Amino acid sequence: MTTPIIATVITSSEADATYALVEGRQDIARLQQEYRIYGSSEGPIATARSAPTRLRLALEEVAVGLTKGFLRLEVATNALSNNANSTSTSSESSSVATSDKTRQELSPVDIIQEITGDLNRRGPRGSKSRLAPRRRDRVRVFRDLWERGYVVTAGSKFGADFLIYKDDPKRAHAEALIVVKAYEEEFARVDVVSFCRVAKMVRKQFLFASVRSNGDSGGDDGDKDEDRDSDVAVDSVVYVSLTHAVLVSRHQERSEEGAMW
Repeated sequence: MTTPIIATVITSSEADATYALVEGRQDIARLQQEYRIYGSSEGPIATARSAPTRLRLALEEVAVGLTKGFLRLEVATNALSNNANSTSTSSESSSVATSDKTRQELSPVDIIQEITGDLNRRGPRGSKSRLAPRRRDRVRVFRDLWERGYVVTAGSKFGADFLIYKDDPKRAHAEALIVVKAYEEEFARVDVVSFCRVAKMVRKQFLFASVRSNGDSGGDDGDKDEDRDSDVAVDSVVYVSLTHAVLVSRHQERSEEGAMW
């Protein structure tokens, strides 16, 4: 059995601000090359041929690592959490010296319940979740894209939630930009125009992703799926291309103009 990679989770009073740190070039290279989790480097900038010495994992990446079994978490105490954000060398040295005594290992079930609102829950979406609904949708969309074989990274520099790649982001160009929207959220025309401009500028496909709840159509068959490797079996992810969104927007505009006459 493959040994899980250890990550230290840095908790916060705000669940959305929780993240994890992986240290050591060997573990980081394994995380990136074997599991397609690239995170964001902290400390010295890594080269194209070498992995960083410390990697910061977003909540979405942590959730995938836990549910797939290749991450094992240790939780840092408040003191360690503060030191993780400090640039003081002495503080960091103190954290390392006391880490074995102050860290407490968490099981995947514990951490999923704490930071993702227990995605295995079969009740109403968002029940007992500490995450904001949109962040919960991001976690779900990230996993869906990852399961489709993509490398998924942050897309904030293009105004998107995610960028997806078919290969190492250090060598390949992004295939598409992904923006997460609530399933029943309307497409504002000004947003569609803005996304059109971005898509044209970066010459990439632009997709909207939404999480659709299928709970009303599930019946009593939920117990049969308890052993399935899916943390949100009652949900599915729907993707809408920017081209389709533009057509819908134009159709709505024409309908409104027709109603005026």
